[in-house]
Amino acid sequence: MPPAAALGPPPRRLNPNNVDAGANSMWAAMGYQGPATADEARAVAAAAGRDEHLFRMVNGEISCDKVLSYDVVVVGSGCGGGVMAAELASAGKRVLVVEKGRYQTRAEMTGVEYDGLNNLFEQGGLGVSEDSSVAVLAGSTFGGGSAVNWACSLRTPDRVKQEWATEHGLAAFIDGTFDASLDVVCERVGVKNEVSHNRNNQMLVEGCKSLGYHIETAPQGLADVTPDAPGANFVSFGDRHAIKRSAAVTWLVDAATAATPAHFADRCYVERVLHDGGRAVGVNARIVGADGISEYSLTVRAPTVVVSCGSLHSPALLLRSGLPNRNRLIGKNLHLHPVVVVSGIVPKDAPDVDVWRGAAMTTVSNVVADGPQRDYYGARLECPLTHPGLMSSLMPWSGAAKFKEILLQCRRMMTIVVLSRDKCSGEIRIDKDGLPRIYYTMDDPAVKSLLEGVDKSVRIIAAAGAEKIITGQALEPVQLPPPSDKAARASAVESLVADVWKVGLPRGTVPVFSAHQMGSCRMGSDPQRSVVKPSCESWECSGLYVADASTFPTPSGTNPMITTYGIAHMAAQGIKRLAASSVSSDPPTLASRL
Repeated sequence: MPPAAALGPPPRRLNPNNVDAGANSMWAAMGYQGPATADEARAVAAAAGRDEHLFRMVNGEISCDKVLSYDVVVVGSGCGGGVMAAELASAGKRVLVVEKGRYQTRAEMTGVEYDGLNNLFEQGGLGVSEDSSVAVLAGSTFGGGSAVNWACSLRTPDRVKQEWATEHGLAAFIDGTFDASLDVVCERVGVKNEVSHNRNNQMLVEGCKSLGYHIETAPQGLADVTPDAPGANFVSFGDRHAIKRSAAVTWLVDAATAATPAHFADRCYVERVLHDGGRAVGVNARIVGADGISEYSLTVRAPTVVVSCGSLHSPALLLRSGLPNRNRLIGKNLHLHPVVVVSGIVPKDAPDVDVWRGAAMTTVSNVVADGPQRDYYGARLECPLTHPGLMSSLMPWSGAAKFKEILLQCRRMMTIVVLSRDKCSGEIRIDKDGLPRIYYTMDDPAVKSLLEGVDKSVRIIAAAGAEKIITGQALEPVQLPPPSDKAARASAVESLVADVWKVGLPRGTVPVFSAHQMGSCRMGSDPQRSVVKPSCESWECSGLYVADASTFPTPSGTNPMITTYGIAHMAAQGIKRLAASSVSSDPPTLASRL
């Protein structure tokens, strides 16, 4: 028997529709174009003047266990950590940003869905709650969630800010302080309110207007919002075109180029926050060294520690760190914005939808935002950007042939996500290895909120002209009579909606997922009801701050990026005011610190 290497590669079995032997045959059969080549992406970025800042990682200087000293150590490089690093470095603080994910240059990214999920997402995009009822998508890379989200840049709703102020004693959310921070972060990100819509978003607009439902444009954090802007459809799998204004091209660059430049470490997992006598003094971590393989112990001494690991890992880090946790709230109050999907297939003679083209989520409908109990715990309807892998995971299965038939119609598929503002909450606990585990179960109001959204989505998709509708409650697409037969079509829609309510959301049957995790280190004015103060400083450990979506007192009800930026910016101003008299003198070089 010859060695495996001598056998050569297996023979290629190409789909007969595939005209390119180097392309994925399934993509060709589905009409999926796939990502641009590296040369094409590089040319677009160069023509637009989007120069790449190449970050230097301190890993390259580490070949043994180390102790480093900084004024501030920021754990996490996402929305909260990026803003904190930029603001504090610009104030003259010596800042080190540590990230457990890997920093990738544009040249190292492929744009392929599998590579993006595997390299940029927590657990390769396969995170799940302990009861397997909710699939969880979270960023785990340089830039955090901002590196993998869809750039939807909605501000915190007024009703949510009012709730945080009145029910949690956080006056800054209604006295203009937070709004001023939102103005700053939106300006820095370059949020655009006038944007173009791909076919999927345009159909949501058409369907809502036809029915008299609310619909509005969702502002975007993109450098290019023109129709079919190159790279806008691949921002979740590695932004090779540099079209998205993520933390990696805004706040982290600001931090790296400040007069006192911040330093950075990737593949650096913080095991615990160090504290002494109720005060933070640094962190202990494991870091991959200069050879890219060996792992070393890293201790960072710093009087200010900013935890910005996201709502899964921030509470896990605090729990590992031995804080008193007297009120037992660390990890509690976890909200997930549960999401379900509704799709429709348009007739063959209609324009292709190509849901994977153009910018995602450029529209939003608040038609069911008030919720079943009219307490603003309802849902929003938005348009996702689905590529074949994610799309196939959401489609019903009633046999291989029928499943393939559905996927072959993907080019004609319109898709809406129903995003619920969940009043119920779950919890982050840590396992024996100190890793976060997600405990979360939806209650009846959350289920009803999602079903209201599915109800309206079915009607919107039908009004937009679909001939078939796909919901998680049905094993196969439901055929609708043609629009010319209004009575029969209306009856079919009502029958489908009735079935949706009858079936409900049985666990393990209807796919439910989360791309927004919030609230597990709640902010508040009462130490008995919150983990951090209004300043984002821990109630139990001075000098320890949490700055990410885990501080949300309740779910934002909108995509949380801008809210997270705003909270971090507001918290950074407080830290700067406290430390204004202690700005370090000329900082030592990196080599001297190592």
